[in-house]
Amino acid sequence: MSQTVVTHTLPLKSVHVPARDRTITRAPGRPVNLRLKDNILAAIALVLVQEGYQGLTISRVAKAAGVSTATVYRRWPTKQAMFFDAIRLWRDDLTPQIDTGSFAGDVDELIAARIRFLATPLGRTYGTLLGEAVHDPEFGQVLWEVSVVPARAQMALFLERASQRGEKVFCQHADTVLDMLLSTIHFRAMNMLGREPMDAQSNLQEIQSLARCLISC
Repeated sequence: MSQTVVTHTLPLKSVHVPARDRTITRAPGRPVNLRLKDNILAAIALVLVQEGYQGLTISRVAKAAGVSTATVYRRWPTKQAMFFDAIRLWRDDLTPQIDTGSFAGDVDELIAARIRFLATPLGRTYGTLLGEAVHDPEFGQVLWEVSVVPARAQMALFLERASQRGEKVFCQHADTVLDMLLSTIHFRAMNMLGREPMDAQSNLQEIQSLARCLISC
């Protein structure tokens, strides 16, 4: 089976929206311009990269998007609500749809997708967001839904397909292995100990090798 990996990368200056009528009617009230919302969401990503989460403000987002603060407030009443909408767009970058034709290949690509995203300017802000989640349960819940839940759903699908093909899978519980792999990826990406950042390719090879050691170990 040929390898199929579907990814959706969030650009920093614009967000692609599938061709459609980007204005829908909300009754009663004004129509919602979806293209405008896309531009604001892209501006959130840009400000986040440039200023970090602490520097993310509605006024900065409005300026980056070329709109008034009132336009932003009509869509999101608070900075947090605005940010939560933006971060949910990361879901497909962190965990794209994968089907390589083998269990080991699927796991390799799941690891690669996570490392690729965390190596981008936007992905490099992820570590600071984990710190925010420690103090804010709602923040932590959104990160869990965006980062962990989709990865576990993908792993369950990998296991189902592997069972149908009669392949070997992890010798330990899949959620435990996945947690270990994701923890290693995020710990290294955050560079919490101040060491020299690891080369992305070396990091990828090491973690993929670790995952393969756990397949029918």
